[in-house]
Amino acid sequence: MGNWTIMLRDKVIKHFSLSEGEVVSIGRGQDCNITIDNTAISRQHVSLALNGGIYFVSDLGSTNGTFVNGKRVSKDEPVSENDNIEFGKFTLSISQEDENNKVSSSVSADTLDMDDETVFVSKKHAPASPAKRFKPRKAGPYLKVLQGNASPTELALEGKSSIKIGKDSSCDLILSGWLIAQAQCYIIKRDKGYYLVPQKSWAGTFINDTKISSERMLRTGDIIKIRQLIIRFE
Repeated sequence: MGNWTIMLRDKVIKHFSLSEGEVVSIGRGQDCNITIDNTAISRQHVSLALNGGIYFVSDLGSTNGTFVNGKRVSKDEPVSENDNIEFGKFTLSISQEDENNKVSSSVSADTLDMDDETVFVSKKHAPASPAKRFKPRKAGPYLKVLQGNASPTELALEGKSSIKIGKDSSCDLILSGWLIAQAQCYIIKRDKGYYLVPQKSWAGTFINDTKISSERMLRTGDIIKIRQLIIRFE
């Protein structure tokens, strides 16, 4: 079992423990194991897992990202006690506190700078939602639907040279929603990687909140938005 600390600059926010095979999620949402109500934190922001004695950090599709040693990460990034993990305005590190001298699981807003607009939700017992079991990273790139109606919700790209996305029943990833085209966009495999190629549509195709009008290379962790649909490229 490992002990971890969440800090806001020089202030200790929370200590928590992580057992082998567990995943602890952190974010603004009440469904997270640790809830931090802060404007810099997404509803589901970051998770920490322990598997085979190795810690893994995963960004959960957050707006502001999760960084290890200054590098933005996406899924299952292995970390050690020497790594600097940052999410929003907060840092995550191996706890140096003695087990018998732990601070409270939460601090009130008036102990922090009011500019941080932070309220920490106290949990009287263990997290309301049980920690999920660790799942190894999938082999090869894939698309994961985070929000909206689409089928399937996960689509592996390995071995495919072209992926068709849209409302047509022939699409590899079938979307539903107003103004979405029968063929909204394609993902094409090339020597250097996968490229998203938008098609003519009343509904724009966005990568990381930027509307695209020509093909764009996809990078791990990119967020594809089409109307209310949110899809992450892994």
